[in-house]
Amino acid sequence: MRTKNKFYILSNGRVAAIDKKSGDIAWEVKLRQYTKAGVSFSVGQIVLEGDKLFIGVSGILFCLSAQDGSLIWKNDLKGWGYNFISMANTSSGEAAQEQGSRSASMAATVAVSAATLSTK
Repeated sequence: MRTKNKFYILSNGRVAAIDKKSGDIAWEVKLRQYTKAGVSFSVGQIVLEGDKLFIGVSGILFCLSAQDGSLIWKNDLKGWGYNFISMANTSSGEAAQEQGSRSASMAATVAVSAATLSTK
């Protein structure tokens, strides 16, 4: 299963991978199975980075496999409380920077090719 053909949702303590073409649920997990905490999982945030989903909900941070929803790790963030967790994804900036470098390289290649053709 490839992650680029999926998008991911988080609602009421459930995480699911949805097939972009069909809308079918590829997999679904309940976060309660990964914790003993008796907290509400009604509001949270989800971030995809590579093949991992990072989910912040009710003061707990989860890392799940984007392939099948299996738990990679969990951090109860002891002492932080049970509020909403805001997250920032640093790799998206790195990906944009890498894409910019590739575009600049391609533009240079096209310019050299055009210059070569114009001299012939």
